[in-house]
Amino acid sequence: MEYGNSTENGIGKSNGISNGYGIGNGYVNGHGIGNEHGNGNGDVYGNGKVNGEKVKKMKPMDSEMLREQGHIMVDFIADYYKNLEDSPQDFPVLSQVQPGYLRDILPDSAPDHPEPLKELLHDVSKKIIPGLTHWQSPSYFAYYASSTSVAGFLGEMLNAGLSVVGFTWLASPAATELEVIVLDWLAKLLQLPDHFLSTGNGGGVIQGTGCEAVLVVVLAARDRIMKKVGKNSLSQLVVYASDQTHSSFRKACLIGGIHEENIRLLKTDSSTNYGMPPKSLEEAISSDLAKGFIPFFICATVGTTSSAAVDPLFPLGKIAESYGIWMHVDAAYAGNACICPEFREHIDGVENADSFNINAHKWLFANQTCSPLWVKDRYSLINALKTNPEYLEYKVSKREEVVNYKDWQISLSRRFRSLKLWMVLRLYGAENLRNFIRDHVNLAKHFEDCVAQDAHFEVVTTRYFSLVCFRLAPIDGDEDKCNDQNRELIATVNSTGKIFISHTALSGKFILRFAVGAPLTEEKHVTEAWQIIQKHATKFIHNKKN
Repeated sequence: MEYGNSTENGIGKSNGISNGYGIGNGYVNGHGIGNEHGNGNGDVYGNGKVNGEKVKKMKPMDSEMLREQGHIMVDFIADYYKNLEDSPQDFPVLSQVQPGYLRDILPDSAPDHPEPLKELLHDVSKKIIPGLTHWQSPSYFAYYASSTSVAGFLGEMLNAGLSVVGFTWLASPAATELEVIVLDWLAKLLQLPDHFLSTGNGGGVIQGTGCEAVLVVVLAARDRIMKKVGKNSLSQLVVYASDQTHSSFRKACLIGGIHEENIRLLKTDSSTNYGMPPKSLEEAISSDLAKGFIPFFICATVGTTSSAAVDPLFPLGKIAESYGIWMHVDAAYAGNACICPEFREHIDGVENADSFNINAHKWLFANQTCSPLWVKDRYSLINALKTNPEYLEYKVSKREEVVNYKDWQISLSRRFRSLKLWMVLRLYGAENLRNFIRDHVNLAKHFEDCVAQDAHFEVVTTRYFSLVCFRLAPIDGDEDKCNDQNRELIATVNSTGKIFISHTALSGKFILRFAVGAPLTEEKHVTEAWQIIQKHATKFIHNKKN
C-alpha cells in the first residue's frame, strides 16, 4: 500500500504499482515504484530506496507530465465548448443547484495522497459544471458577457506556463515593454488622444478589472488635489457621477477615504436616455463650491451597466477642465466597440479626460481579466501608488525610459496580461474584431426588432450597442402590476435553463436586459430566446384579454 505521492499512468495515484511517473514523497509498504512490480520490504521515506530503486520526489513541473496532462485538459475544455453548442439541454445556462449543494458531495478535508486527473475531471463534469452558470453559452444574455476566444485562451495558457511576475522592468523586461507597446496599439485603434500614449507624459497599464481602474485613478486624483489644498482637507473633497454609474465607483471612493455624504450621484431619466445631464453637474459643482467643498473628481460612463447609457463626454469634459477637476471615463463595456469607426463618436470628448478605461475581457475576447487603463499624466498615478523598498531597487541605463508597473496599481505582483491581448490583436487582426462586434450589435438589433413588433412588449431605452432594455408593457397604466409581471416572467424564463437574461430598474420600472456578447451566439440563438420569452409571456397576455 502506498502513502506518498505517486501517479498511475502519469496522472494519478497507485496502490504500490505505478506504470507512469513515480512521484512519491511519502513511504511505501510492500510494492516498488516505477515500471516494475517490485517487492519492497519495510518503509521507504522521501528519497529512500525500494529493492535498490530510488523513489522519486514529487516534481510539480515535469515537462513530460505537462505535455500529457495538458493535452487531456485542452481536450476537456474543447469538448466543453463543443457540447455547449451541440447538447445545450445538458447545460442549463443558469445553474439550477441550491445553495450549499457542493458541500454535501465533496469530502470535508483535502486528500493526503494524489488522485488521478481522470478522477478529478470526472468530478468537474459531475459536481462542478452543474453548479456553473454558463457564461460562454450561446444562449447567455445576462449582465455583460465575459468574452473568450481561442487566442485569449492560448494567451492565458502561455501566461500561466511562463509564470513571470513583472512588477518592475528588471523582473521581466519583456512583460513590461510588451504591455507598453500593446496598449499604445490599442489606444491608436480607439483613436485616443496622443497624451494617452507612452511617448508622452501619459500611458497605459492593464488592471485586473474596471473596479481596480477606478480605484487607482480616484487615489491619484485625491492625492493631486490634496497637494494643492492640504492633507487636512479630506472631509471637504467631493466627487460626482450619475445615478447610473457602476457601484464600484462608490466603493473606490470609500476606500479612498471620501466621506459617503460627499459622493454626489446625479439623477438621470429618460429625457437624456439616462446619460448624466451636464447642467445638473455644473449646478452641483457651483453649489458645493459655495458651501466650501472641494470638487475634485468626475466619473463619466460610456455604456452604463443598467442600460448602456452614454454620458456626454464633450460638455462634461469642458466643465471638468474649467474647474480643474479630474474626469475619468469608465467605458468598460462599450469602449471596446469604439474600435469601430461608426461607434467612435460615443467617446468624442475623451481628449478632455484625465483617464480612460475599457475591459478587454468584456467584448474584445481577451478572457478574464484584462482591463486596460490609460492616464493623461502617469506621474499623478505613480506619485499616489509608488513604493521604493531597498529590495526592489536596481540600476539600469536609460532609467527615465523604464516603466515599473508596480507603481501603477494596488498590488505588487502582476500577471503577464499583455500576452493574451497581443495574441488577440495578432491572431485576429483589428478588422475581424470590428466585424465580430458589429455582428453582436446586429443580433441585438434583430432582437430589438422582434420586441418592437410585439404590441405586448416595449423597448424602454434607445439601443446604442448590443444591449436591449425591454419589458412587458403595462396594462391600463398599472406600473406596480407591470413590475410584478416582469419579475415573474424573468424568473420563469431563467428557470427553464434554456436562456439567461438579467434585469435592472430605471425610473422605478423593472426592466429586462438582453445583452448579446457571448462568442458562440448566432441569430438562431437570439430568435430562440425571443420565442421562449414570448411563450412564457402568454400567461400574462391571456390574463389581460380576460
